[in-house]
Amino acid sequence: MKKKHPVLGALQKASKGLVFMSEEDAPLKPFLWEDGLAATKANVLKRAGAKPRTPVEMMDLDDFFRAVPKEVRPKFEKLLLVLKEQLSGAKVYKLGKEPEKQVYVVGKTGDGALAGVKTTVVET
Repeated sequence: MKKKHPVLGALQKASKGLVFMSEEDAPLKPFLWEDGLAATKANVLKRAGAKPRTPVEMMDLDDFFRAVPKEVRPKFEKLLLVLKEQLSGAKVYKLGKEPEKQVYVVGKTGDGALAGVKTTVVET
């Protein structure tokens, strides 16, 4: 049996039970991509199963997590800390057109894999 990647384990623990609140609440799901691809718009689209011409909006972690309501922000601080400690160059990729977008928070692990969390946001 293959041993679970330590970064994936840390992301699973930090995101357990978290729901990203937008106009429709959605869970945060950790992922790990070990194929050696770089974190580019094209590669994130490919790994997400989206069409190559899908619109992509990029933002930094702090800007994305600023949208978390103050009353639940403490629950997200641990996840944000894990993302910053475990992943280098982490960015947020919002895929698609309004109102519903797929969101991937993607960064590089110490061994060169890409990892992060994904969710869905509804913005109108």
